[in-house]
Formats: sequence, structure tokens, C-alpha cells
Amino acid sequence: MKQTSSSENQNTMLGVGTTFDTMLVIEGIILVHPAMQKLRSIGKLNKTSLMKMALMEFLRTPVSDKKMRQLFTASVNDDKFRSVISGGQLN
Repeated sequence: MKQTSSSENQNTMLGVGTTFDTMLVIEGIILVHPAMQKLRSIGKLNKTSLMKMALMEFLRTPVSDKKMRQLFTASVNDDKFRSVISGGQLN
């Protein structure tokens, strides 16, 4: 595993390069998603915990090569990404 921090600096930053419109869609979906209500009853939501949860689930779930390509293609195209996370088709 690649180390991204040192003993002098325990914090790292994960940057997300996307448009303002895409961030508004992501925030809107997070705010209204029913699962977020369940999490709010446990503790305060933050972007770091949500990112870690998503990454853990993604890395432990088998994904076919075809689906991996579809996910990647959608992730690099903001319009497609917004469509998919808003309920549109991945393929």
C-alpha cells in the first residue's frame, strides 16, 4: 500500500476535481437519501466518513471488467455521472 502521509503529518487530502453543478447534485442526493437519515441518528455526517464508507464497499464488492469500464467512463464525464447518480442508466 502506498503511504500518503508521514509521521510528521497525519492528515492527507483527497481532491475531487469536478464542476460546481456536479457537487450540487452530489450534495443534494446525500441530503435527501433515506440512508443518510439512519446515519444521522448515529452521528454527524462528514465527507470523509462517507468517502471511506463508499470506498470500503466498492473495494470489497466484486465488479466485472465490463462494469468497471462503465463506472470509469461515467466517472470521467460529469454529465453522465450526474445522470447516473440521479437514477439514470450506467450503460
